[in-house]
Amino acid sequence: MSKKKMDKTIEDSVVSITLLDGTMGKMDFDFNLLPADIQTKMGPFGLNHKLGDSAAGKTGAEAEEAINKVWQGLMEGDWNVRAPAAPKVSTKVIADNFSNLSADEQNAAKAVLEALGIKVPGVTEDVPAA
Repeated sequence: MSKKKMDKTIEDSVVSITLLDGTMGKMDFDFNLLPADIQTKMGPFGLNHKLGDSAAGKTGAEAEEAINKVWQGLMEGDWNVRAPAAPKVSTKVIADNFSNLSADEQNAAKAVLEALGIKVPGVTEDVPAA
């Protein structure tokens, strides 16, 4: 895990940054003091960044859904809207596909599930090794 290098906060139009290994302490930057043409460019830049972040680690339809969810939240005035979480794998899907595994794979899968503390109905008895 990388060490945190700075603290950043936003309050109203002021961005505050403190470099943890710096010498200047907290530095404040007021967006409203920027020239109008820079402010105009910052809006689309920020939107691009926020929408792009919502699709991080996703592809195709999943990325599109995430981007659209964040856009809809922003349109409703919700800055803190989050993209949908990654899809969950249900225990039913695991149980349904368990029988497609070889006996050795079933034993290995069962051992991993038990080690992780995951209980899967129908996947409780030992399967003889091949």
